[in-house]
Amino acid sequence: MVLFTKEFAIFCLLVISLYYSLFKGHQWVLLLAASLFFYRFFADSYFIFFSIVNIYIFSMVIDRQEDKGKRKFFLVLCLLLNFGLLFSIKYTDFLSSRYGLLIPLGISFYMFQSISYVLDVYYKRIGPERNPFKLALFISYFPQIIQGPIGRFDRLMPELMENKAYNPDDFRHGFLTACFGAFKKIFIADRLALLVGTVFSNHHAYSGSFIFFSVLAYGIQIYADFSGGIDIVRGISQMMSIKMDINFRRPFFASSVQDFWRRWHISLGAWMRDYVFYPLNLSRPMAFINNRSRKAFGSKKGKLITICISTYILYLVVGIWHGSGWHYILYGLWNGTIISLSLYLESTYKKALNALKIDPKSGWFRLFQIIRTNILVTLGRYFTRSGSATLAFSMLKASFTSFSLVGFRANLYDMGYSNGNLLLVAFAIIVLFLVDYAFEKGINLYKSFDRARGPVQFFIILVYLMLFFYFVVFSEGYVSEEFIYRMY
Repeated sequence: MVLFTKEFAIFCLLVISLYYSLFKGHQWVLLLAASLFFYRFFADSYFIFFSIVNIYIFSMVIDRQEDKGKRKFFLVLCLLLNFGLLFSIKYTDFLSSRYGLLIPLGISFYMFQSISYVLDVYYKRIGPERNPFKLALFISYFPQIIQGPIGRFDRLMPELMENKAYNPDDFRHGFLTACFGAFKKIFIADRLALLVGTVFSNHHAYSGSFIFFSVLAYGIQIYADFSGGIDIVRGISQMMSIKMDINFRRPFFASSVQDFWRRWHISLGAWMRDYVFYPLNLSRPMAFINNRSRKAFGSKKGKLITICISTYILYLVVGIWHGSGWHYILYGLWNGTIISLSLYLESTYKKALNALKIDPKSGWFRLFQIIRTNILVTLGRYFTRSGSATLAFSMLKASFTSFSLVGFRANLYDMGYSNGNLLLVAFAIIVLFLVDYAFEKGINLYKSFDRARGPVQFFIILVYLMLFFYFVVFSEGYVSEEFIYRMY
């Protein structure tokens, strides 16, 4: 748990202090040294150095090729090397079993970030970074390497290279963001982990309703865990006036599964859209299928067929990105099916609403869409949290065939959830959803905090510190769980 160690806190304080003092004119040099030190000291790995070297070489070689065939050859070679290594490390245990190596920290995040840079050079969207040390900073920037977001060279690099003067608003808002991220991780994600882990390890001992309840809890846990980690790293960056891409935009308020994925892990979704979906949908095989399907089914529906095929492949890749096993493939196919069907039936859906005289902008219908979307997303969570497809289907079956509301409190009590713990988790979840709801409605809570009177600000900070010290610092039983997406 790197982000919650006193060593990491001291490290960040030291870096931020030096950033605004001794390294005022050369802040990127400090960030590079800090990032490489962080990766070596906290991750105990040298793997990122190999990524930096090969990405630099390939980008320079690709840029120098005038011949399209040669450019494509070196690009394919780069993709095969890097994605081949990623696949070997994450899915086959090749390195760990033969050489005793652990999965390098955050390998998927910086690998995808590196590949996006090479692809942008290949498509001539950007020029290659000729300074290997500056490219090394882009790949290894320490706050984002654990959790993301997956940065783009044209947006992140100017932020890293520009010398920043101290901005009290940025520092304060960054600190608040990091604190709220820690709040989500400590008071929600870590405290739901026991419930989720217990049920998924022995679901036969619980009723279908309690199983469904645990999967709902898992959805909240993973959101609080992942977005909490992102908030911490974005907060640290903002304290140095470095703006990073937003990775979550209130996903529980999504009106469709497609909308959910536009709000969830946004940087990965944008990566998949730009480097998988668009190239695939515009490829020659898809153009051929598009031609044939338009002739057979008409222009409108024929076009949708290739979009649906590309969508299926996209979400299959998303499923595989989460891990190996049929349950991840089924997770990708589940999302691909829901989204493809919604695209294909969109016109029919609109006609039905008109026939029933339903206003799609009405409040009750918006609430219906949100509930429907969260149920569909929750059904997909059975596959991502289960260790196998067999277990996922077994839990799904139990959820629908042995639905009983008896024994909820007894089950939670047996797991060690006291009344105080339950109230704390409930309070934290309510706070989380109220904050998300405020931003969803366009209320900027940072500005609201700034405008609040001193006693109100003091009270909010005091409540946070009291909760933190009572339930974390002085709590004998609290152990922080590792981030769920640490190795993704």
